[in-house]
Amino acid sequence: MAAAAHSDPTAAFRARAAGLEAAGLPVAWAGPAATAALAEAVRLGADADRILEAAVRTGQDAATRARGAWRPWFYPALVCAGAALGAALLGTGLTPLFEGVYAEFRVRPGSGLGLLEAARAAAPWLLSAMLMALAVAWWAATARRSRSDGADPLRAALGCETLAALADAGVLPEEAAAVAGAFGIGAAPSTPPLIPWATGLDLGGMPRGEALRQAARVARARAARRDGEARQFGRIVVALVIAGLAVLAYALVIFLPAIDFFMAISEASASR
Repeated sequence: MAAAAHSDPTAAFRARAAGLEAAGLPVAWAGPAATAALAEAVRLGADADRILEAAVRTGQDAATRARGAWRPWFYPALVCAGAALGAALLGTGLTPLFEGVYAEFRVRPGSGLGLLEAARAAAPWLLSAMLMALAVAWWAATARRSRSDGADPLRAALGCETLAALADAGVLPEEAAAVAGAFGIGAAPSTPPLIPWATGLDLGGMPRGEALRQAARVARARAARRDGEARQFGRIVVALVIAGLAVLAYALVIFLPAIDFFMAISEASASR
């Protein structure tokens, strides 16, 4: 089988890509069609090393995007998990205690005991919320992939670099049409404006490979801008607001029953 893989450039390429993935390098595939397109580019004569280098670079960019998208949720998710667990435990453990104390002092229960009873009744839901928050924290810590659609600039950048390798190998554009289509290149509305130019006929004397590499750099810059500081700041604000609300709810479960109880005792003592 090793000899067959060595004689077949497509099989050898797939084997090398699988080895890089096993070694922990994020080789970027935009889907099964793109996997086949990269292998087809190698079969047509593109340099396998350059194709793999572009795929790994795109995978690293995608992993950075995924980490950036989920990183703001890590600590807020842990805070939410702790708040949900604490509220469930307090509701389950303190409700009978406060019920007994209210009965012993013969004072009318207030809203604090009602809050504890609500927390006890919602304990299964709170524990489910804790597990969901822990899952979000785990994903935020380990995410390596980001969701992408057909207009993903990173996908277009990998396609341009693949086409550049084919151009450098002397493959004609019409022979690489299937490879371009697998990356969505050729659909002008879904790609940066420079890409239709780089894949066109009139390049103003610039070598096609260089034009495609320039288009790939533009696409990568566009991907970086799409996940820029403004969007990251928005994620941080939303995550902090959710965590703050969770802490506020937990604080109410802790302090409101005690405050309500002491106020009831004070009122009962004053009326006697």
